[in-house]
Amino acid sequence: MRIKGIARYIVDSMVKRTSELSQGRNVGCFGFVDEQGYISACSEMVDGGLSGIPLRILLSKLVDIKHNSLLECLEQLPANTVFISTRPGKTGLITEVSGVDFFNMPIVNIGVKNQGLAGVGIIFPEAGYFNLATHAEELNLATLTTRTMEEEKEILRQNNELGLRYLEVGRSLEVVDLPEAPPVNGNLAKKDWTLPRLKVQSLSKELADALVAESMEIGQGREVAMLGLLTEDGTVLPHGKIVHGGIGYVPARLLASSGVDISGKSLKTIYSEFVPENAVIVHTHPGGTGVMHIGDAHAGPGTWGRPIIAIGHDKDGSIQGATVIEVTDQLFELADEDEILNLQFFTAKTPEEEAQIRNRKFGIAQDYTGLCKTIEIR
Repeated sequence: MRIKGIARYIVDSMVKRTSELSQGRNVGCFGFVDEQGYISACSEMVDGGLSGIPLRILLSKLVDIKHNSLLECLEQLPANTVFISTRPGKTGLITEVSGVDFFNMPIVNIGVKNQGLAGVGIIFPEAGYFNLATHAEELNLATLTTRTMEEEKEILRQNNELGLRYLEVGRSLEVVDLPEAPPVNGNLAKKDWTLPRLKVQSLSKELADALVAESMEIGQGREVAMLGLLTEDGTVLPHGKIVHGGIGYVPARLLASSGVDISGKSLKTIYSEFVPENAVIVHTHPGGTGVMHIGDAHAGPGTWGRPIIAIGHDKDGSIQGATVIEVTDQLFELADEDEILNLQFFTAKTPEEEAQIRNRKFGIAQDYTGLCKTIEIR
């Protein structure tokens, strides 16, 4: 997709809204490229909250989100879509590839400084950028395996060199005068793309034992993971190789590399076109019993539309239990409510109102844990 420029009215309205919000908050929308190569129309703007742009609220302006993960929503957007967001206090310079990796569409950043436009930058999906994202995940984990100060220095040096390469990933985008168009609303779904709602009953003992043994081998409380495949009788079997994560997380790209070739592919493409529909994410929880939290729910069904399993084990490698969080409407309802609360935080007028919001956010985290279902290991 060749993009020549972006309509001035889109930029001006987003800069104005960002300035009105202040407090370092940004705004976002989806833009649409016309046949002449200009971003000439956009969806309704959405205010940013505690965690930036609420993606489910933003996607709801264009597709049905009630029963869908983020991946399923993104897959329904038209091919001429771009993601646009403002960057308060920045110039629009793009120095990272996580956004283009996740969305697999052009990303536009509008810099806002001193209540006005500071610049517009754009980055396009490219295979090389996706490989950079993989390298970044690997470097972030590499510090956990260094044994000397000199080894750690070398990893940090490579991280800094990678940061310098990121300075060249974006370029400036021209702002042009185009006729103003009303916000694009309604169902723009290019196709009804959904994943099956998998029901997990049990986990292969062979898989569980192998993961825990690897988790014990690398030590330091690091998680390990693998993509499993669900059989017709509800049992998850191994699929691919075991990959190493960090303390409390497994990066999304390296996780997918457990079972598929991720080279030159975006996260969106990997999980929509290459990871099997009956795939299940399986990982360890060192020092736990397998009970998961809001982060696990987002990392599995909330984002990628696949169930996620955690195997808890103690310091001696004894398995304490296993649970699964499946793809359910309740999970998406919690995600929607959480995004709304992230916005309401900024409109609270009294300490009591803010306390109520914070208490409910804590309650949502508890509700996510309540979605965990104990499964057999056999």
